[in-house]
Amino acid sequence: MFKLLTCFFMFWVGSSADQYTNPIALKAPDPWMVYYNGYYYLVATTWSNDIGIRKASKLSGLKDVENTVVHTIDGRVMWAPEIHLIDGRWYLFYCACAADTEGNRCHRNHVVQSASDDPMGPYTFMADFVDDTNDVEELDPSYIIINDQQYLLGSYFGKTQNLYIRPMANPYTPTGPKYLLSSPTYDWEKEGSTVNEGPEPLYHDGRVFVVYSASACRTANYTLGLLEFVGTDPLNSTHWEKYPEPVFQRSEENHVYGPGHNGFFKSPRWNGGLDRLPRQLG
Repeated sequence: MFKLLTCFFMFWVGSSADQYTNPIALKAPDPWMVYYNGYYYLVATTWSNDIGIRKASKLSGLKDVENTVVHTIDGRVMWAPEIHLIDGRWYLFYCACAADTEGNRCHRNHVVQSASDDPMGPYTFMADFVDDTNDVEELDPSYIIINDQQYLLGSYFGKTQNLYIRPMANPYTPTGPKYLLSSPTYDWEKEGSTVNEGPEPLYHDGRVFVVYSASACRTANYTLGLLEFVGTDPLNSTHWEKYPEPVFQRSEENHVYGPGHNGFFKSPRWNGGLDRLPRQLG
């Protein structure tokens, strides 16, 4: 599942002397970024068994900084890594195929844990997220917290490619099976293939959102949709509202194509950062 865009981010930097142009980093599909203790950390798909992180004090520095390997997995074809700070440690979620498999339909989701609060690791393997009752390809893991309860987000192939949500006791211990979160229903989710993938959490003023990728990543119509939690049970898909129109999509006028796989972080130069984003999305 190769993403067409090198990088796609939404961010505010306020007034800053740091000048940059897109793409902010080359050879970085499925990008995920955090800002922590004065540095930007960027992790992306490598299509290998190495997971690397780029670290820079400015966004403009990410283009030339070294991609440092922080963990080597027992497998191959690593996709869509993300790092999340949870209870003082970083957890690096990713999907990959086992070393003894072939092709790309063998991906499963996994997590490793940092030794401290340093995003650069080192990292120790913690868990495979394999549902033995439904052995299908799983990918694009992420993490969300709703009402103080932790959940794993991801995508999986059934008859079509859907989003799932799974209850967790901690970042590496599931407490139940995966539950359907969203299936492709609108025409803009079915361009090239029927796809929901790349779910990402977004929080604002007590509201909880999931921004996700829709349609085939190989097309210029790879786009972003939005779910909002509007009920009481996150494991019940009817308690989520799907917005009927995409929130980011192809724009011929603006020369924008395939704005799919997404990530969000707060700019250090705007107090509140992405807390303002859902108002614009909704």
